[in-house]
Amino acid sequence: MPDGAPSDDPPSDGAGGQRRSQRRRVLLSGKLVHSPSELTVDCAIQDISAAGARVRLPPDTLLGEPIFLINMSHGLAFRARVAWRKENRAGLEFTRYFDLHKADEAAPRVLRRLWLEHIR
Repeated sequence: MPDGAPSDDPPSDGAGGQRRSQRRRVLLSGKLVHSPSELTVDCAIQDISAAGARVRLPPDTLLGEPIFLINMSHGLAFRARVAWRKENRAGLEFTRYFDLHKADEAAPRVLRRLWLEHIR
């Protein structure tokens, strides 16, 4: 498989696994914003770490680049790439994060707008 292409299987947690940081099992409300046209899809964040997350998506969801994951519970957004995909689950690798509690010129405005609509 070429470097950077998504795998079909999640990385293992064993000693030979590929994880760079400890993940926490959670169940959080999330929203993915993807593609140049900023399409959105609700998702469930099933586990999360400083480096990435595992999300559950509606069946047959297609994702285009760029991808941002919004953690609606904590007001954080992450620029991400798909590391692996299996049925309705996807592993995301984070490349940058944004605190949505304050405006950030580097973050797409839609991220903060969606989060603010959620908490109102």
